[in-house]
Amino acid sequence: MTQHVLELATITLAEGKTEAELLDASEAFQKEFLNHQDGFLRRDMVRRADGTFTDVILWESRAKADAVFERAQHSEAVGVYFAHMKIDPEKMDEGVEHCAVLRSFGKTG
Repeated sequence: MTQHVLELATITLAEGKTEAELLDASEAFQKEFLNHQDGFLRRDMVRRADGTFTDVILWESRAKADAVFERAQHSEAVGVYFAHMKIDPEKMDEGVEHCAVLRSFGKTG
């Protein structure tokens, strides 16, 4: 069985961008790109206490997450979404962490 992977991407807003604009771009990114990617399972966007955001994405496997990252480099929707973030183009994977999901739990009974 393939081990699911949780991707945690820390987001700091780019100069002049707002949370509302980030969320609009995030929705377009979801609809136009991520929903069509093999291995994508779930995504949540959270606001942290320090004012940054974390994009939390669940993938079927690390290999599928990596393959989507490569395809993302050529997506207009991804480019628009990333334009709302403070990112060093030379370090696109900075602030991104992949964690193996050991177990998942849900409410029972």
